[in-house]
Amino acid sequence: MNTLIQKGRLVWGRLALTSMLLLAMPLATLHAQDAEMKPVAVVSISPIKKILADTQYLAETAGQGDFGRMGAIMSAPFTQGIDKSRPIGVLVMTNGQEFAPLAFIPVTDMDSLLLIIKEQFGPPQDMGDDVKMLPTPMPVFVKQSGDWAFVAMDKDKLSNVPADPASLLKTLPTDYDIAVQMYPGNVPEIYQNVLVSQMKAGVEISLEQEPDETDEEFAARKAQINEQLSEINRIFTEMTDLTFGWNIDATQQGTYIDVKYTVAEGSKFAEQLAMNTNLTTEFSGFTKKGAAFNFSGSSKSPEAEADKVANQVDGIREQAIRQLESDGELVGEELESAKKVVDLMVDTLVQTIRTGKMDLGMMVDLDGGQAVVLAGLHVADGKRVEDGFKELVKLMESEKDFPPVKWDAETYQTIRFHVMEIPMDDAPPEAKEILGAKPAFVLGVGETNVYFAFGNDSIARLKKAIDDSIAGTATQAKMGELSVSLLPILKLAQKYDDDNPTAINAAIEALTAGSDQIMITTEINGLEVRSRIMVQEGVIKAIGAGAAAQSAAANDFDVEAAPAF
Repeated sequence: MNTLIQKGRLVWGRLALTSMLLLAMPLATLHAQDAEMKPVAVVSISPIKKILADTQYLAETAGQGDFGRMGAIMSAPFTQGIDKSRPIGVLVMTNGQEFAPLAFIPVTDMDSLLLIIKEQFGPPQDMGDDVKMLPTPMPVFVKQSGDWAFVAMDKDKLSNVPADPASLLKTLPTDYDIAVQMYPGNVPEIYQNVLVSQMKAGVEISLEQEPDETDEEFAARKAQINEQLSEINRIFTEMTDLTFGWNIDATQQGTYIDVKYTVAEGSKFAEQLAMNTNLTTEFSGFTKKGAAFNFSGSSKSPEAEADKVANQVDGIREQAIRQLESDGELVGEELESAKKVVDLMVDTLVQTIRTGKMDLGMMVDLDGGQAVVLAGLHVADGKRVEDGFKELVKLMESEKDFPPVKWDAETYQTIRFHVMEIPMDDAPPEAKEILGAKPAFVLGVGETNVYFAFGNDSIARLKKAIDDSIAGTATQAKMGELSVSLLPILKLAQKYDDDNPTAINAAIEALTAGSDQIMITTEINGLEVRSRIMVQEGVIKAIGAGAAAQSAAANDFDVEAAPAF
């Protein structure tokens, strides 16, 4: 154990030194000028006490509690001298020309904190003014001020350190275990220009004219891409902060990664966000708690932004049609039908974008081991979608065994249903059990809405989803929400997968309905937008239980049946 700790001290000593070097290393070597210092970024590491508790929770959840406890024991010698109840941070400042990182560590005993590095490189050198220089290959300067240790690569940067550096981290240490918050508007203009110009140069190099693309079309495509790249400048002028954070949270029963940003009041971004508050959806019936997969999205765009995106999408039309013509696989009426399909699809997409409204809902439900896919979305003109589908059927109906379509099979809630029954005569028994003996593909057409359904009892399920959506027309909606539920997926796999029964059974046993999801959500709160990827506690339990069961099965063998030597 002592040897293990000694080796650990060696590794951690080098890691500690490397961290200090990286945290304090200047990112530019230009000479500093007298100018106002502004923050460019802060790095927040929550108190060690919180990190150890969160790590232990994660380990316990995954069924690996011993590893969590071992980690706490092993880290103890390397956190001596650090106040475990306060956060660690890095502040990166700029005067418009150079970057000046400053790390700060809460201390209870400075000598204990420096002990590991002392053992590797020797005692620090006293530089006066309470500053010590560590005898490392690249000098690192350390100064204790109050109950904080400050670290920098330049001694002068330690002459005026903040009295309460933790306040610079705001709520990051309590919100996240590890977080980085950047302030794009404070990035020096010279670096903003370099970033944008380098991206443009990279695109210029990668852009190639297509063999059948005219010079005018190629120039228009380049101009379109450059216009998109120019939008990057808005990040520096309209975004006040950008945060990336990871947290383990026992109270929310899971772990998550956030990407969030705040925009400047009165900016174009702010105008767009204002339009997207209090969103509602017309498709609330197309998501269901417990479904294997749910996706919903709702947003609004200003007219100018919608037109810009629509024009970009419209550029796809000619490229797609040229591709059909050059492939040579379709000729005559088939080629004309394919071109009409492309034309109608792009028209529908472009016109829908120009409405400035996006609204949709979709689910894959595996309830009872029977699958159905349901979707509903807003479009500018449902008739165009219908025309495109008719052209697609016309193109495909000459194919062998292509099923006929029952046009206007029925009308429900003013929605006209076109139904195609999929033949399952030659399908394996498992497919018939999951999709049904006669699964139907349904296209539902309304004035400005279209609906799709496929699978087991799809017509009845589509009707129910439409009814539920009408009943919940004023349902509040997020900009985007996606969820994958493991329990129904694993139950289906358990029924038909004989390769890993031990792992699947263990994972199902560990799962709890309602805590078995991986979720991605995007929400707006005033001037802030937050996207979160969350893995719920049940998923972590299932992964741990499945891995343990698989490992145990791989190592299990009959000792008595083994050959004797």
